[in-house]
Amino acid sequence: MKLALRVELSISEYNEITPHELNLHIQAYNERMTYENKERLTAAYLTAGLARAKKMPDLKKILGEDKPDMQTDEKMLQVVKQLNAAMGGTVRSSDE
Repeated sequence: MKLALRVELSISEYNEITPHELNLHIQAYNERMTYENKERLTAAYLTAGLARAKKMPDLKKILGEDKPDMQTDEKMLQVVKQLNAAMGGTVRSSDE
């Protein structure tokens, strides 16, 4: 029961699940803890690196929030034509 409480199951939930379901909760908890630990280590690593940086990089660049370039209609048509040719398609005229 201690283990169930450690993986954040209530006593009533613990009483209603099978041993297999308890094992799944434990595995999910371990995966979540591993992920969170990696996140914390990554944050500490980046913080240490940024503290030594001579010039702060742009936050949007670090977060990857740069907006992708919008494709024009011509660029989209060119991509479709390339895909068509790569897949062995044929080009039909609009009057067919």
